[in-house]
Amino acid sequence: MILIRPAKMTELDTLLDIVQAATRHMEAKGIHQWDDIYPDRAILQSDVDSQHMHVIEVDGRIVGMISINDSQSPEYQDVKWQYSGRVLVIHRLTIDPSHQRQGMATRLMDFAEKTAEKQGYETIRFDAFTQNPGATALYEHLGYEKAGTVRFRKGVFFCFEKQVKKPVAEGGLAGRS
Repeated sequence: MILIRPAKMTELDTLLDIVQAATRHMEAKGIHQWDDIYPDRAILQSDVDSQHMHVIEVDGRIVGMISINDSQSPEYQDVKWQYSGRVLVIHRLTIDPSHQRQGMATRLMDFAEKTAEKQGYETIRFDAFTQNPGATALYEHLGYEKAGTVRFRKGVFFCFEKQVKKPVAEGGLAGRS
């Protein structure tokens, strides 16, 4: 059975193990996106403590995570975003290498979209390392559009966005055509 639910502080070691396994897996493929500095235990602890982190379980075993909130990186200010309105931001989508390419990331992205819709967000934004072709291909397949790039410590990242709910025009109804 597959379940997506909020992460618990008692699961922090498991979450860190998954991040470290994913980091090693990316490094082995020449993708130098993450390291011991980012994301670290303190970042994951903050995600869990603020109730932004959700995990995906397969038969009771945590195999991935996603953090979602409305916190946009300051670097996003210079991006020419296509959509406005309330924005939900995805951070640290991570799948254990043993469960990659099995639809887990797609399920977590779908969860983020449904959460955005339920909570009244109109747009989802996030960044993805330009040197991670698997991730960028997934996001494009899911209908996310590149809006530009930003630079972080590890290099250049694509900025993606997707409108999940059309804003209500004055005097009109959202989603009507």
